Amino acid sequence: MRIFASAMGQIDNVGDTVLRRAFLDALRGAGQLQVFVGSRADSYLSGLGLQGEDRVYRTSAEWRREISRSTLREASVYAFNAGEMELQRAYALRYLRIAPHLALNRLRGGHAVHAGFGVRQKTGWRIPVAATLRLCDLVAWRDSYSRGAMGLGRIAPDWAFATGAADADLLASTASRPLLAVSVRYNGQRPDSEWIRALRGLADTLGLEIVAVSQIERDGPLAEELARKLGGTALVWDGPNHAQQELKLREVYQRSLLVVTDRLHAAVIGLTEGALPLVIAEDIHSKAARTLDAVGIKGATIGWTLPDTAALERRARDVISRRDPILRHVARARGALLELTDSIRKLTS
Repeated sequence: MRIFASAMGQIDNVGDTVLRRAFLDALRGAGQLQVFVGSRADSYLSGLGLQGEDRVYRTSAEWRREISRSTLREASVYAFNAGEMELQRAYALRYLRIAPHLALNRLRGGHAVHAGFGVRQKTGWRIPVAATLRLCDLVAWRDSYSRGAMGLGRIAPDWAFATGAADADLLASTASRPLLAVSVRYNGQRPDSEWIRALRGLADTLGLEIVAVSQIERDGPLAEELARKLGGTALVWDGPNHAQQELKLREVYQRSLLVVTDRLHAAVIGLTEGALPLVIAEDIHSKAARTLDAVGIKGATIGWTLPDTAALERRARDVISRRDPILRHVARARGALLELTDSIRKLTS
C-alpha cells in the first residue's frame, strides 16, 4: 500500500521537522511513502530524513491529483500531518473536504491515520473535525486536554520523543553538564527584570553557564537579548538548514543540565538528549506542560512571575533530584511510540 503523508511545517522551526521525521519513519514501514512538501526548500527537507524510495510531491495540484487517482483505483493509507490542530473554520473545512476520499478509500480496504496531534483551543469547529476523524482507523493525541476536547481516540506521546540519544545512553549518561539552556518564544511574554535576576541567580547557585538558544529562527533576536541580560552566550541560526541547526541544538542539550523554555519541542528535544525541563507555564493550557504531563513528567513548571531565587532553586533542585525517574519516562514514551508504530504497520500487513 502507498502511504500519503504531508510533511509541511514552519520553514524556520526545528521542532516541526523533528516530529515529522519521526512520524515519517513510523509510516515508512507500512508501505511506500508519498510525501507532500510543497515549495519547501531543501534546507527544510534536510530535517525530514527523506529516503531514496520516498516519492516527493512539490505542488498541491499534483498531490491532490495523485490522491484522487489513488482513491479510484487502489486502497491506500492517508496519514494526516502531525502537529498542532487549530479548531477554526478553514481547518475544519479541510477535514470535511478530505472526508469523501477517506470514506471511499475505506470501502476499498484502505486506511487513515491521525496521530501526534495537540489541540490548541477547544471550539465548536471540533464537531465537523471529529466527524471526519471517525473515518480513521487510528486517532491519537499527545495530551489528555486534546483527547477530551475531541471526544475520541487515544493518548500517545509526541513523535519527537522517538528521536535523540538511545535509551541506554540516556539513562546511563554521566557526561558533564555545565550548561543551563534557555529557549523563549519571540511572540510570547517577555521575561522581566525580576525573572532575569532569578534565573541568573539560579545559574550562579548551580555553577552553570547560560546559553540562550533559538529553537525557531525568529527567536534569534530575543535569544541574543537574553544572552546579554543573563551574562551568557547565544546559539542562533546562521543559515536555513534544519539538519545543521538541529545538530547544534542537540550538542547544547547534551551538555545542559536544565532547559528553561516555553517551547514544547525545546523541552522534548532537550529531554531526548538528557537535559531536564523547567517549563514556563502559567496555566494547564500550556501545550508544553500538558504534553510532558501526558508522559508522566510532572512538577517541572515555573511561571513568568518568580517569587525569588530561592523558590526557583527549590523547583530546579527538585527536578534535578528526579533525573532518573524523569528520563525513565522518556524511555517509556518511546516504548509507547513503538507500540503506536506497530499499530500503524499492522494496518497494511
